[in-house]
Amino acid sequence: MGLVFSVSELSKITNVSARNIRYYDSIGLFEPSGISENGYRYYAIEKIEELRLISYLRHSGISIKEIKRHLDNRNIDDYAEIIEKQIDKLNEELEKIEATKARLTNRLASLDYIRKLPPLDDILIEKHPRTPIIKIMKKIMTPYDWECAMAEFEAELPPSLMIGENGFFANIRLDRQATEFEGMFMLANDPFTLKLDHLSYIEEGYFLTIYVKGDHKAAFEKYPDLINYAKKHHLKLGDLALERTLIDHFISSDEDLYITQIRIPIIESDH
Repeated sequence: MGLVFSVSELSKITNVSARNIRYYDSIGLFEPSGISENGYRYYAIEKIEELRLISYLRHSGISIKEIKRHLDNRNIDDYAEIIEKQIDKLNEELEKIEATKARLTNRLASLDYIRKLPPLDDILIEKHPRTPIIKIMKKIMTPYDWECAMAEFEAELPPSLMIGENGFFANIRLDRQATEFEGMFMLANDPFTLKLDHLSYIEEGYFLTIYVKGDHKAAFEKYPDLINYAKKHHLKLGDLALERTLIDHFISSDEDLYITQIRIPIIESDH
């Protein structure tokens, strides 16, 4: 019969567990060379390299189905195709990993930005670069409307992409309600969103800006101050403010730490 090995001996030689060897046998992927009279499976020496090939391909992430297809029809073209398909799959996974890394890096940078904010309730004129966004322009009156608008975004985006990156378009008129908005936007600042074909942009420019302690209701109370500041300094403002809560219950359970940013585009200035 020549040199043959038991399951345990084969396991020691190849570093493939006996459990996996038996499993591969049970699914028809790696069959024994024969079965002895006392019912023990044995494996000829040439089966060692076959098991090592299976182990190598499994370690490379190739499915059992693909490995079995190759072992049943062994030729160089099939073998090359299996490897090429796995490389393509790995490239897709790497792209997702890099995009997720960029997404989290951006989020970390935004938290660092929050730590370095100017004093709260000071009215500032800030210059901001052109910023890609996705947006929905629709009347939003209640938290339920907010969730419906967010659902429209999330229908085409990765899970939980909304957290911390969304804001509202708020009419600067003073007779609106605190939670009444003209639409919603989300910063498109990572590879997941930058690939979308319907990006909009907040154009580069100067913005009348204030960082408010509190949520959107607290922010609403600051609009008279912003409008009066603009009149005093002869600034013409756009009709819609960008209102975004930078710290909310997603980040902190302490309501005293909530911060909302208001940015109103400056259209003209006498200065």
